[in-house]
Amino acid sequence: METIQVVSADSNENDQKILGILDSGISIREIDVNVLRSSISKLSNKISEILQDIKTVGDFRLKEVKISVEVNTEGGVVLVGSLKGGAKGAITLKFTV
Repeated sequence: METIQVVSADSNENDQKILGILDSGISIREIDVNVLRSSISKLSNKISEILQDIKTVGDFRLKEVKISVEVNTEGGVVLVGSLKGGAKGAITLKFTV
Protein backbone atom coordinates (compact mmCIF):
# COMPACT_ATOMS: atom_id res chain seq x y z
CA MET A 1 0.00 0.00 0.00
CA GLU A 2 1.40 3.39 -1.02
CA THR A 3 0.62 6.28 1.33
CA ILE A 4 0.92 10.04 1.48
CA GLN A 5 1.19 12.23 4.55
CA VAL A 6 -1.46 14.78 5.55
CA VAL A 7 -1.49 17.26 8.41
CA SER A 8 -4.42 16.70 10.75
CA ALA A 9 -5.91 18.94 13.42
CA ASP A 10 -7.66 16.02 15.11
CA SER A 11 -4.71 14.40 16.82
CA ASN A 12 -4.52 11.97 19.68
CA GLU A 13 -1.87 11.49 22.36
CA ASN A 14 0.01 8.78 20.42
CA ASP A 15 0.32 10.93 17.28
CA GLN A 16 1.73 13.82 19.32
CA LYS A 17 4.33 11.63 21.00
CA ILE A 18 5.41 10.17 17.64
CA LEU A 19 5.91 13.67 16.27
CA GLY A 20 7.61 14.84 19.45
CA ILE A 21 5.04 17.61 19.75
CA LEU A 22 3.07 17.89 22.96
CA ASP A 23 -0.27 19.68 23.11
CA SER A 24 0.16 21.08 19.60
CA GLY A 25 -3.30 20.08 18.35
CA ILE A 26 -1.85 18.82 15.05
CA SER A 27 -0.42 15.56 13.81
CA ILE A 28 0.74 13.94 10.60
CA ARG A 29 -1.27 10.98 9.32
CA GLU A 30 -0.64 8.51 6.51
CA ILE A 31 -3.49 7.96 4.04
CA ASP A 32 -3.79 5.42 1.24
CA VAL A 33 -2.97 6.98 -2.14
CA ASN A 34 -5.55 4.76 -3.90
CA VAL A 35 -8.32 5.92 -1.57
CA LEU A 36 -7.38 9.56 -2.18
CA ARG A 37 -7.20 8.97 -5.95
CA SER A 38 -10.67 7.41 -5.93
CA SER A 39 -12.13 10.25 -3.82
CA ILE A 40 -10.71 12.95 -6.10
CA SER A 41 -11.92 11.09 -9.19
CA LYS A 42 -15.48 10.80 -7.82
CA LEU A 43 -15.57 14.47 -6.84
CA SER A 44 -14.18 15.54 -10.24
CA ASN A 45 -16.85 13.53 -12.06
CA LYS A 46 -19.63 15.07 -9.97
CA ILE A 47 -18.28 18.60 -10.52
CA SER A 48 -18.15 17.89 -14.26
CA GLU A 49 -21.83 16.86 -14.16
CA ILE A 50 -22.77 19.99 -12.20
CA LEU A 51 -20.91 22.35 -14.55
CA GLN A 52 -21.97 20.63 -17.79
CA ASP A 53 -24.79 23.12 -18.41
CA ILE A 54 -22.69 26.25 -17.95
CA LYS A 55 -19.91 25.70 -20.48
CA THR A 56 -21.17 28.85 -22.15
CA VAL A 57 -23.15 31.80 -20.78
CA GLY A 58 -24.32 34.15 -23.50
CA ASP A 59 -21.27 35.02 -25.58
CA PHE A 60 -18.89 33.86 -22.87
CA ARG A 61 -17.18 30.48 -22.64
CA LEU A 62 -16.11 28.82 -19.41
CA LYS A 63 -12.32 28.80 -19.38
CA GLU A 64 -11.35 27.77 -15.86
CA VAL A 65 -12.90 26.42 -12.67
CA LYS A 66 -11.18 26.67 -9.27
CA ILE A 67 -12.59 24.65 -6.40
CA SER A 68 -11.41 24.50 -2.80
CA VAL A 69 -11.41 21.01 -1.30
CA GLU A 70 -10.31 19.53 1.98
CA VAL A 71 -8.72 16.10 2.41
CA ASN A 72 -9.72 14.20 5.54
CA THR A 73 -7.57 11.65 7.36
CA GLU A 74 -9.40 8.75 5.72
CA GLY A 75 -8.53 9.99 2.21
CA GLY A 76 -11.93 11.51 1.46
CA VAL A 77 -12.31 14.91 -0.15
CA VAL A 78 -15.04 17.46 0.48
CA LEU A 79 -15.86 20.86 -0.96
CA VAL A 80 -14.97 23.70 1.37
CA GLY A 81 -18.00 25.84 2.10
CA SER A 82 -18.71 28.85 4.29
CA LEU A 83 -18.73 28.39 8.04
CA LYS A 84 -20.42 30.73 10.49
CA GLY A 85 -17.88 33.19 11.81
CA GLY A 86 -14.96 31.34 10.30
CA ALA A 87 -13.33 29.96 7.20
CA LYS A 88 -14.82 30.38 3.76
CA GLY A 89 -14.35 28.48 0.54
CA ALA A 90 -15.44 29.23 -2.97
CA ILE A 91 -15.90 27.97 -6.48
CA THR A 92 -14.39 30.39 -8.98
CA LEU A 93 -15.62 30.32 -12.57
CA LYS A 94 -13.49 32.14 -15.17
CA PHE A 95 -15.13 32.99 -18.50
CA THR A 96 -13.63 34.30 -21.76
CA VAL A 97 -15.22 35.92 -24.81
